[in-house]
Parts: sequence; structure tokens; C-alpha cells
Amino acid sequence: MSLLNKIISLFITLLLSQLNISGQSRYAVERVPFSSPYYDEFCPAHWEAYLVFCSNQEDAFLLSYQDSRNKGLFNMFKVSFDSLGRSTKPAVLSKDLVTPFNDGPAAFSPDGNQMAYSRNQEVDARLRNVFKLSNSLGIYFAELENEVWVPKGEFPHNNPEYSLTTPCFSPDGRFLYFASDHPEGYGGSDLYRSEWKEGSWGEPQNLGAEINTGGNEAYPFLAENGDLFFASDGHDGLGGKDIFLTRLEGGQWMKPIHLEYPINSREDDFGLVTDSEFSEGYLSTSREKSDDIYRFYTHIPQLFDCEPMRINNYCYEFWDEDFPGNDSLMLTHEWTFSDGTKKTGVRVTHCFPGAGSHWARLNIIDERTDTTFYTQSTTEVEIKDHEQAFITGEKSGVVDV
Repeated sequence: MSLLNKIISLFITLLLSQLNISGQSRYAVERVPFSSPYYDEFCPAHWEAYLVFCSNQEDAFLLSYQDSRNKGLFNMFKVSFDSLGRSTKPAVLSKDLVTPFNDGPAAFSPDGNQMAYSRNQEVDARLRNVFKLSNSLGIYFAELENEVWVPKGEFPHNNPEYSLTTPCFSPDGRFLYFASDHPEGYGGSDLYRSEWKEGSWGEPQNLGAEINTGGNEAYPFLAENGDLFFASDGHDGLGGKDIFLTRLEGGQWMKPIHLEYPINSREDDFGLVTDSEFSEGYLSTSREKSDDIYRFYTHIPQLFDCEPMRINNYCYEFWDEDFPGNDSLMLTHEWTFSDGTKKTGVRVTHCFPGAGSHWARLNIIDERTDTTFYTQSTTEVEIKDHEQAFITGEKSGVVDV
């Protein structure tokens, strides 16, 4: 293989790998300062200027039971950030929503005035119920009234026989997504959604076999652009729970896409939230032995769902319908184009060399004298290329020299 061919081959490889240049990861992740190595923090959610998350960290206000690991049960906390990105000390989100059992994670409506959150369905403070297997999780609601979260009842499809948890509102507030280990699902837990219609939440619909597996799917998050992120240990991944992306196209969910390292790791990765362009966000991970919240940034955009390259068309057909003709004369249609090309005929096809301003002129030629009998018309042609992504690389290299 020649040196030139090797360079070309390398450049094509770079393009096909979407510029995943050696030594440069597509993403960067870092643990947030308020995430402690001594406790678990997970499932971040944006609410106004706050980041809300679940944690079993201690708080002077809280009084709850402990789990089998002698750790406290989970509650909902919040932090805010100053102009330099420094966070406040975590504080309980709402004392009015605290129970002696597990509270959270939470999700917020688009206007920020309604909250859906999961908690144990039995919350009577009886020690014998702490580890009761039938104390399943349900989804509950609260509304913001005078800057105070007020409980507003439960999701009408809660059932003590199975759990409903990790809720998420769609960007328009029309749907509530969540996970459930409903016995008629595909596996351990599946993703469902319920539609707000005529003043109530409709019967939950399973998202189907394209998303759900014989394993566990949970922690849905629907971005503003319609991308659905979720965690699964049933799809092929790096290990444990991994984060995947799908989107509803033509009424069908597309095949889930696995997000690359370091968003995913060999440990559990879940509970991702992001902006509409997937440029930054937060995720939950157990890669440092406890559940922690990491912030991520995207260096090189991952192209998940691209339109095919659109072909630019520079070829046009020209014809004359207006010249009345003259039976007593021998006349020919002669087309002259801005690139110097000439063609004859009532109907011709011409391909211009590329985008730009062009013209076509039609002359009626007297064949006996080979002179212009009449200039029929001049047509201006403005050609523009389709606007579409074009990937270039700043680095090149040579292999196998």
C-alpha cells in the first residue's frame, strides 16, 4: 500500500469513528463535590435553580430506620450553585414529604409546580415493616403552594402487589414515564408510561420489547428533544446497569443505543439527566463502590440518529414553449450556458459545475446564415447546496510505514 493510500485510509477510519482520536475521549466525567464517599447519592433532577437527588446521608431533622447494611433509608435532598459553580450544603427538599421509609427519587413537571416521586406504600412507623417484602414502592404527587411542597395523593395505578418507581414527566407534561415490576411485564422491571387525559392518568402502557428485556429497565429520563435515556442490565453493555438512549420514530421506539465509556462503566450506571443537545448533564454511578453523582461533558458529539447525506442536484432541464415559429424559415434552438457550454434543441438538459449564480440563454438561429434570428429568453439560475453536517479532522497520521 502506498504512503498516500495509507493516509487516505487512516482519514476515512477517523471519519467512520466520528473523530474518536486516540487519547481523546468523547466524554469527560467528574464526581460532584457534594457527593460523599460515605453515603449514597443518586438520581439527580433539575428543579428551578436546584439539583434534587436521593441520598441516605444523615440530617439532624431526619429520623428513619436503617436497612440491612445499617445505612439510613433514602430521602430527597437539594443543592443550589453559586456563580462559580460551587454547591451549597445538601438540605432536605421538603420536611412535609419525609416518611420513616424510602422517599424518592423525584421528577418535576415542566412548569416546576408539580412533583412526582416514589416512596414505600406502607409508611406507618412499625419496625416490623421495614424489611417487609410486600412494602412495595409507589408513585406519589406533591404541588408547590406558597413555596411549600404539599402532598397531593398517589398515582391511581399504584398496587401493593408490585412496585412503581423512578417517575419522569415528558417535556410537555402529557406523559408520566416510570419503571415497574408488574407481573405481566417482560422481565424484572420494565418501562411504562401513562397519559394525562380528561383530568386523570390513563392506564399504563408497556413501552414494548424493543426497550424492555428479561432483565431490568428503570430510571427513564425524557429530554426536551424527545430522546429517552434509561438504565438496563438486560441489553448488552459494559457490566451492571448501563445507560441507553432511544427515541420514538413513526410510533415505534428505535433500537436502544449504548452510551460509551466513561458515561458507562463496568459498575452500575443509571439516572442520567441532560440538556436537549446532550452537551452536559449528570448521572449516577457506583464505580467508586458507593452510589455517587457525576457531572459529564461532551467533547465530541455522538451522532445517534443522523439523516442520510442529501445529494446536491446541479442538473436542470430547459425547454421553449413560447416561440411561435415560422414555417418559411429554417430555425434552430441554441442554448448557451454561463459555463460556456452550447446545446441545440427545443428541450435540453444541462449540468452546471456546482453551486452559485448561473444563467441560460436561448437564441433562435437562422440555419441558412448561421446568425441569431431572435433572442428568445435569458434565465437566471441560483443553485445552493444543502446545509448538512461535514466532519473534518485536525489530526492525521501514518500507519504501517
